[in-house]
Amino acid sequence: MSHLRLKSRLALIVAALLCITAPAAAAGGHRGAAAAGDTTAVGYLGSAYGTFATLGTTVLLGKSALTGLGACSTGVGVHHENTVATVNGAPIVTTGEINTTADSLVITGGSEATTSADVHDTDVLAGLITATELKSVSTTSIDATGFHTSAAGTVASGLVVAGMPISGTPPPNTVISLPGIGSVILNEQIATSGPNSASLTVNMVHVSVTQPNPLVPVGTEIIVAHAFSGLRSLHSERSLDGFAFGSFAHVGSTILAGRSALVHLPCQGTHGQVLTNTVAGVNVPPLITSGTITDTAEGTVGSSVASGETTSTVQAVSVAGGAVMADLVIADTHASSDGTTVRLSDHGSTIINLVILGQPFGGDPGPNTKIALAGFGILWLHRVIQTSNSVEVRMIELIVTMRNPLGIPRGTDIRIADSEASVH
Repeated sequence: MSHLRLKSRLALIVAALLCITAPAAAAGGHRGAAAAGDTTAVGYLGSAYGTFATLGTTVLLGKSALTGLGACSTGVGVHHENTVATVNGAPIVTTGEINTTADSLVITGGSEATTSADVHDTDVLAGLITATELKSVSTTSIDATGFHTSAAGTVASGLVVAGMPISGTPPPNTVISLPGIGSVILNEQIATSGPNSASLTVNMVHVSVTQPNPLVPVGTEIIVAHAFSGLRSLHSERSLDGFAFGSFAHVGSTILAGRSALVHLPCQGTHGQVLTNTVAGVNVPPLITSGTITDTAEGTVGSSVASGETTSTVQAVSVAGGAVMADLVIADTHASSDGTTVRLSDHGSTIINLVILGQPFGGDPGPNTKIALAGFGILWLHRVIQTSNSVEVRMIELIVTMRNPLGIPRGTDIRIADSEASVH
């Protein structure tokens, strides 16, 4: 999930000496022209999250408040955002409010992708690293002179490492030794640039654990305030787009439960690979609980045909405190074009063993089944939203319009198994 709620927090404070090494080269900290690219056809890339921790391939703490533009979106003027009130993953990291954004923009003479992650009241490794605010900003742009990257807007306030205050925002790629733990990179910036693409990753805090300690295993990697942006020139007449996620809930602009296991379909396809994102389950009562969620995206862009597919599979789902339940929910969307004809389909979408207010539904609901759900509002089943070149399926969507005993706010929109595929 986008944030964890654990009841305990270790009180251990690690005492360590501070050893600051010379900052490495600011790879993406300043604007710098790369080889000129095509400003008329670009794919936007971007992601942002507040906190993340891994041990090898094992996720110790999921990406909180994750948002982004996807793996290569062609949409212009897109804005995404996500918010969580707190993350409690002690002793790894705890935070206050996290806000993330992602935007694709047209600028004078070119295009721009920008993302940000703003994290408040951070506590890493039981007080070893604290800060009142950590904000990462990543911007990648293209104009007539080529690609550029910038971390302008990146700030750190009230940052303290091992008891030593850090004045202002650290220079890019400042490395600090953490005796008994390992090391931390502050304001980490990683830029890439080539004739057809550029990108910039900014991590305000990146801890690498290399020594045995009482808090976390050796090999643990912890990131706080991550922002990534990129642009890619498109050289094909056709491109793809799409996404899939298992669950999502919001009321107005307030995110109640972030998009779980989100995956995007790259605009130039997946080159024979199936992109997959999986989470063990979601637990945001009374809105949503579920078993395993698996989302996929795959596609090809050839000289004559472009074809893409996205899927979301959600097991053992319960919505609104059990008002709607199902053993299995699958959203499956397809989009293809041969340059003349666009073909769209939701074939493969299904709901197994659907139960509504304690009563079995009886069969697989047909597309755009709309039910007045007593005590809650409007329930959509297998909702299909289609344009001339895109198809989106929301297999379960509850729009709360009434006061209810669970206290779910009016206007809340809860979605289960949402996938979209488009071709351009």
